[in-house]
Amino acid sequence: MKIGDIVKLTVNPSVDWMYDYLDKTFEVLDFLPQTGVKLKMRQQEAEWIWIIGKENLKIATTEDLRGYMEAIR
Repeated sequence: MKIGDIVKLTVNPSVDWMYDYLDKTFEVLDFLPQTGVKLKMRQQEAEWIWIIGKENLKIATTEDLRGYMEAIR
């Protein structure tokens, strides 16, 4: 995973509220000490910045990105 990558939450994130965002994609903005990752949610008009643990993320697949493109049309 590197800055600029598009990622999704893993199927079983470590915090309950993250389950509400399993269908969203995020852009990696930066890495923080230890395992923190700074992200921007892509499907929102307002710019939401998150800082969460790297273990909660996976690289988005082509299918994930196709869903994003359909959502913004």
